[in-house]
Amino acid sequence: MPTYRVLVNGKFDHPDADTRARLLAELNDHQAIGFTEDGLLTYSAHLGAFTFRITLQGEEERDVLDEAELKVMELLDAKGYPYRDVAGKATCMDDIKIRRR
Repeated sequence: MPTYRVLVNGKFDHPDADTRARLLAELNDHQAIGFTEDGLLTYSAHLGAFTFRITLQGEEERDVLDEAELKVMELLDAKGYPYRDVAGKATCMDDIKIRRR
């Protein structure tokens, strides 16, 4: 089954003062870069946009994109973080060709 790296971008949708305080309190936990099987949510202190990086396996790119977008929405909903404009891009790791020198 093909392995995909999925990058999901979105925006925080005008978080209230309490939500902003919680997001800023967790900021250091959301600075890692990379792709994991559980997914990594990253954002800056500006609290405008966020990125979710995840590695998934699936037969169809659209199914993998849907799964990744659903995972980040479930994560944000569980934490009570308002969001909008969620959209992902997937890269099939099996299709990447490495040029050796």
